[in-house]
Amino acid sequence: MLKNHRFLYLATQVVFCFLIISYRASAQVVKRIELPLQNINAAFQTMPLGDKGVLLISKPDRGTYNVQKFDTNLDRVWSIDGPVESNLDYVASCYDGQSVFLLFSKYRSSLYQIVKVNIGPGFVETFTINTIDRFEITDFKTLGYAVFMAGMVRNEPVLIHTNLTTSQTRVLPSAIKGSNAIQTVEVDTTHHLVNVCFAVKKGRQTKIVARSYEETGELYVQASIDPEDDFSLLSGRLQILNDSVRMVIGTYGYRNMQSTSNAASQGLYITKIVNDEIVFTRYHSFTDFSNFFNYMNERQQEKMERKIRKKKENGDDLKLNYRLLVHDIVPKNNQFLLVAEVFYPEYRYQNQNMMGGFGYGSMMMGGYPFGTGLYNPYLWNPMYGGRGGYNQQIFDGFTYTHAIVADVDQNGKLLWDNSISFDNVRSMELREKIKVQSEANGTTQLVYSHNGGIRSKIIKGSKVLDNNRIVDNGTTVEGDKVRKTSTDDIDYWFDNFYIAWGEQRISNAQGDAQTRGRRNVYYLNKISF
Repeated sequence: MLKNHRFLYLATQVVFCFLIISYRASAQVVKRIELPLQNINAAFQTMPLGDKGVLLISKPDRGTYNVQKFDTNLDRVWSIDGPVESNLDYVASCYDGQSVFLLFSKYRSSLYQIVKVNIGPGFVETFTINTIDRFEITDFKTLGYAVFMAGMVRNEPVLIHTNLTTSQTRVLPSAIKGSNAIQTVEVDTTHHLVNVCFAVKKGRQTKIVARSYEETGELYVQASIDPEDDFSLLSGRLQILNDSVRMVIGTYGYRNMQSTSNAASQGLYITKIVNDEIVFTRYHSFTDFSNFFNYMNERQQEKMERKIRKKKENGDDLKLNYRLLVHDIVPKNNQFLLVAEVFYPEYRYQNQNMMGGFGYGSMMMGGYPFGTGLYNPYLWNPMYGGRGGYNQQIFDGFTYTHAIVADVDQNGKLLWDNSISFDNVRSMELREKIKVQSEANGTTQLVYSHNGGIRSKIIKGSKVLDNNRIVDNGTTVEGDKVRKTSTDDIDYWFDNFYIAWGEQRISNAQGDAQTRGRRNVYYLNKISF
């Protein structure tokens, strides 16, 4: 018996080592392209299209935009220049699985210019629409020739639907009693629906109302999820699995821990709905996770475990105060993979005479930097205490501490959990940083980019196979030294490839006439994992 145990242990270790060695041998930059950045305003936006390639979007001059398509080998397929009103800024883009839509507007304007890019042959259609005065947009999603925009008008949440073919715009009725906020707007390309989650607040308790809309703007299905008496549901994300089964995942907290300025998350909940009936809602406190607090140092972990143990011995739970960005559920076999990133907003103080001149969606307004982007829905959400800029406090970005990965069965029971620590990752945008890929051999790969490098962790359930591995995301030119990486990001692309992009300042003292000296570039790296 002892020999059999030893044999199984050795065999397991050999398999784990083989997996790690195979991973280390295959993680590499396959191809890199660079586009020169002539000035600080020459920013690019990258949109991966899976096996259809990748788009680069830019606004090189006032009154023009440029869209370039590259294939999966990063060879340019086509480039289109188009006109846009000179006073409009690039705000956002959206890919509905068929076409890419570009949104142009200006601060608090009711006028929007929308460009539909056909990603195949490369032609565009341009539409101009009017919405509502003083509309402050937080979400922009498209479905066919329909546009869904969420935002705020005089501190009230509004969901707008526009039919581009008829130029008809209408406000979709909410008809929800209580103070509410639009939390998520997501496109379901499989079922051709737009899923919207509302947080509805009464006192300190919040419930989630999840709705699916058709391309016409008509309501397809709705589900209302009420919390247990002691809890509040703080966020929600609706996902349709088939014609009869829907799931909602989000964060919950203790009702008496919530305030007008803070939403304190205690854990994750998952709700299963079959034929409009709620089958179950399961609550998983972070104190029940095995690896949630791994981002702390050893001494902090021990202290936290003692507190949790003492509370549980007295039949209670340690009250927590976290903020989480929850991903879509990943169905795998007969189980569900849950992923969420833990973050907190940071602020800085600024003198009153220096506060001014901020443009559309700027930090002062709670949006993205450099005068572009949607308003940040986190900072404009009344569920979380408002606007992010008050008493001379200026929003200064989000810091991500760690991400958690958990597996639950068909009944919502927690099977295992794992985590990955971020190395001081900061972002002006609240968006998903970690990319999670489940492999056929039962392993799960966690990947994120930071400071020009790509960091990863390979797990199998609660076990760690390879931790904190850094893949060089540098250049392919001999003698190059990356002096600064201003922005960087990574996304799963197709098959076993990821695509990384960002801005870098590079110097080279020994290259040829083309590479010698300094250069500022926007790069795309195709990476094999």
